[in-house]
Amino acid sequence: MTETEEWFNVPGDFVSTLFDLSGRVAVVTGGGSGLGAACSIGFAQAGAEVVVADINMAGATETADIIADQGGTAHARTVDVTDKAAVEGLADWVVEELGSVDILLASAGKAYRSSVEDFPEEEFDSVIELNLKGVYLCGQAFGRKMLAQGKGSIINMASIGGFIAYPWASAYLASKGGVVQITRAMALEWRDRGVRVNAIGPTLIDSPLTRAVRVNSGSTVTSDFIEGRMLRHRLGLPQELIGAAIFLASDASDIVTGHTVMCDDGYVAV
Repeated sequence: MTETEEWFNVPGDFVSTLFDLSGRVAVVTGGGSGLGAACSIGFAQAGAEVVVADINMAGATETADIIADQGGTAHARTVDVTDKAAVEGLADWVVEELGSVDILLASAGKAYRSSVEDFPEEEFDSVIELNLKGVYLCGQAFGRKMLAQGKGSIINMASIGGFIAYPWASAYLASKGGVVQITRAMALEWRDRGVRVNAIGPTLIDSPLTRAVRVNSGSTVTSDFIEGRMLRHRLGLPQELIGAAIFLASDASDIVTGHTVMCDDGYVAV
């Protein structure tokens, strides 16, 4: 094959390793339950060594134990992603103990349901701090490590709420819109330095978080609004995000950065 034909060079084993995460270290915040737990297990099944980080150590340990039972390698660590020193300490530990950090999935988050006129200020601050500041601090701390390595993939957990609106979720919508823009900002600054930054935009997912929010708010106004507009009128499942997460973490997305991959069953498109 001549040099001018190099664009057509697809080796026979090209696809067999495209989604392989063997030899890579993945950190998942919010890995103790829901979407983070599912993606942690998925990363491990794809060959990664996984650091399951959560403010709830019991949940992180449970996820790590599932990975170990399946033959994978995982470490449970506690972290408050809104605490800059704690996040930087986790990033230092990962690189010092495991040698590198190749993948970060920032999925720690929360929601609170209330009308705009009655939304408590302290709850607004809490949602923004965890969902937006937490993503920023994690991207900043682990991004520095990846920049020093010259490579890495950061995946932020966004939402359909970063693109459209629904009732009783004003703080959540604001936080996820911010996640979309933070993702773009990081990707733009780091695109020529080996670090890719993308996001996943899920539909309403059946998870401990969404179940608890519905119960605690005493209202189904948000979920009823979203479910009534779903094409198949069913909630998504945490494991249905694993494919997108592995795609963004792997060489399969080598030229993808600054994007939010929607896993919304077409919700935003129609």
